[in-house]
Amino acid sequence: MPGAALLAALVPDEDPGLEPTVRVCGSEERVVPYEIMRWFMEQVADQVERCRVAFAEGGAEAAG
Repeated sequence: MPGAALLAALVPDEDPGLEPTVRVCGSEERVVPYEIMRWFMEQVADQVERCRVAFAEGGAEAAG
């Protein structure tokens, strides 16, 4: 893909007991613990589902 990566997942293959980490790339790189990223993505998925249901039930006005 062209351009710089926004997120990078690092999966430690040398020790299966270590958790993967997610790095948020930018001018100040940050490391996000895997469990927090999973929780965040579950929240995003829940919100997407709610918006899709609202849109299907009442049109675009209900989703916004």
